[in-house]
Amino acid sequence: MTQKPNVTFNPDEKAVVLKSTKDLFFAAKQLHEWITADDLSEEMAGILPSLIESHFGDIAKQLGYESVLTKEKEERYCEIRQANERIHELEKQMGASRPVDGLQQQLTHLTSTVSKWWKVHGFRHVSDAGFTEYGFYKANFCFMLGYMGSTFSDTPETDKVQHKSRLEQMQEEGWEIEFDKRGNDPHLIDNDSNRAKLIELIESRFPSAKIVRTRNHYSDRRGRYEFRDIEVYIYDIHDITEKAVENDPPQNSDTEWINKDKTWEECNETWTGENTEEG
Repeated sequence: MTQKPNVTFNPDEKAVVLKSTKDLFFAAKQLHEWITADDLSEEMAGILPSLIESHFGDIAKQLGYESVLTKEKEERYCEIRQANERIHELEKQMGASRPVDGLQQQLTHLTSTVSKWWKVHGFRHVSDAGFTEYGFYKANFCFMLGYMGSTFSDTPETDKVQHKSRLEQMQEEGWEIEFDKRGNDPHLIDNDSNRAKLIELIESRFPSAKIVRTRNHYSDRRGRYEFRDIEVYIYDIHDITEKAVENDPPQNSDTEWINKDKTWEECNETWTGENTEEG
């Protein structure tokens, strides 16, 4: 029987094989000990096999052995890459074949729906609304709690009272709003409570939405950080076209808050405009 020659390594190859073998032994030994002691966590149950597989792959490479696992891994990678290329090709074909007639109106409707919803909740303004190349909606949701009357309104005094009523209701809902000494210039405080409420509010209406950035400023007069705006992404635009949630505030033709529980006269008994007293 002819004896086959031994495997030879250069110094670098030998060092790599010995290190990988040692690491493989340690990982396998640790796995054995934890299983024996019934002390293997779910986290380590995922990490240790991955380490063992990685070390074995390094050893097999140096020995010139192509394991079935290594081969399958490479084949899966090629299949996944081909599948991704095919998906991109189909997405390109679908995008090119769809008509763009009415697209502008659809995008306008989507952005308008979000803006009106944000306005109704009392925060009023959405800026820089648009869509990414992947079809995600993005915009800056601003916080403009101060009253800004409309030049075209036929009911300016009623609008003012309704605005004041909405601020009071927001505070009852748990929003922490800061006013100046005269009771004017409302701002939304940047704190953990308001941040949690913002996430809950936005995700309750648009489940795929995420707040990706917040912007605030420090008020020397009030000694607090206050929100300026938040950048919001809505990853599934179908969320926008869904019907409004049941607890959405009602809105009139100008999308302003309407307090159906109080008449203008009832509201005006406790508030007749901006407080001008010094304090």
